[in-house]
Amino acid sequence: MADSPQELTRINWSECFRFVRVFRSFRYALQPVALMLTVLAVIKTYIVGRILDFFWPDASLPAIGGGMNELSVFITNGGNAAATLEWAKALGDPARLDHAGVFALLMNHLMVSANQVISAVLGASPTAVFAAIVHAVMGLVWLVVMHPLYAILFGACCLAIWSYLGGAVCRATAMLAARDERITLGEATSFARARLWSFFCAPLLPLALILVAGIVLTACGLVGKVPLLGDILVGLLFFIAIGIGLAIAFFVVVFTAGVGMCFPTIAVEGSDAFDALSRTATYLFGRPWKSLLYYAGAIVHGAICITFVKIFARIVFWAVGVFGGVTLNWARAYVPTGERPGMFESIWQPPSLSADTPFYGVFDDTELSHVSAVARFLIRCWVYGMWAVVAAIAINYYFAANTIIYLLLRREVDMTDLEDVHLDEPPEGPAQPPAPTGASGASSGTSLPVIG
Repeated sequence: MADSPQELTRINWSECFRFVRVFRSFRYALQPVALMLTVLAVIKTYIVGRILDFFWPDASLPAIGGGMNELSVFITNGGNAAATLEWAKALGDPARLDHAGVFALLMNHLMVSANQVISAVLGASPTAVFAAIVHAVMGLVWLVVMHPLYAILFGACCLAIWSYLGGAVCRATAMLAARDERITLGEATSFARARLWSFFCAPLLPLALILVAGIVLTACGLVGKVPLLGDILVGLLFFIAIGIGLAIAFFVVVFTAGVGMCFPTIAVEGSDAFDALSRTATYLFGRPWKSLLYYAGAIVHGAICITFVKIFARIVFWAVGVFGGVTLNWARAYVPTGERPGMFESIWQPPSLSADTPFYGVFDDTELSHVSAVARFLIRCWVYGMWAVVAAIAINYYFAANTIIYLLLRREVDMTDLEDVHLDEPPEGPAQPPAPTGASGASSGTSLPVIG
């Protein structure tokens, strides 16, 4: 009998084209446990930055003058610290200059850079994407070069916050992406707490190796100081300097391209920082083109999703301003002198539907009485809380995409199933006593004969 024809009813695209699994990142970014953890981390980071700005000496804060600020001058001069200091001196007496908080300046810079990256991706311009990424990195370079002590304190606090809460987010995402299991908030934080030191050291390990290699290379330069033979020794042993330079370049590539996979590696494998660095380097260099494909797909998909989230949030605030403002502007804000404007007009300007204003609107700095000032503070808290949610979704997408990319690269290189995730062994309970033997001679595993 001839075989009946088989009809193709469904195509499993995730098996045929594995990179489409990256497109699930947005769905994983919206899971409640991860979202709560990331919102908390964003709020803590913001509070730490504002506290440092408040207590930092004014003389050490970035200067503002001539329509420029220290960060913009630093980037304009290509990262030249000496030129930036000369610009600040030309402004005049530092005690009379206007200053901005380091964190406030850096946060605004990173927000602008993120918007530039999204616009460049949507505009299908790879060169603009690269330029926007370089622009963002220059902000971090400015922080380290111009304010090293601030960078150490702020970086240590942020790394501690994100090692704990970010590690918990990656664990929750890994369990959902690999095993389709939703773990509780307590299980996620418990996992991160047990491996907090590994999460903390994972991003620092390649930086430490780069620093050590740089110190060794600097020490090797002392060979040139040897009398008479110094120049010859430098020429003969220059291959050692090249080898160290190759090692530095290797760790720079691993850090810049694979730092996002450090937390997912520990979250999936339950391992340490050394294993995270080893696996990241092996997978990136073992499958470079697959890695490029996965990350390119994640960037494009992420730009579209985050744009949708921002448009949605803009509509929310616009609706509040248009419909709520009809009646709220009847109430008049209490100002010390002059005309009393409407409440929204003096406290908060909702965003328009166009992109000419931030999606969360603009707050007015008009001097208000105590009652209206309290109202402005409360409204600001709610609005910035919504902004924190949008930021948390973007950060969650970053964690989710890196987690999925790690699982896919691990399958490509090590042939490990996607569902293979480290599970903590449950604690052993007290030993159970053996079942007692009754007087009738019955015990576990035996039965009495039935007499019919």
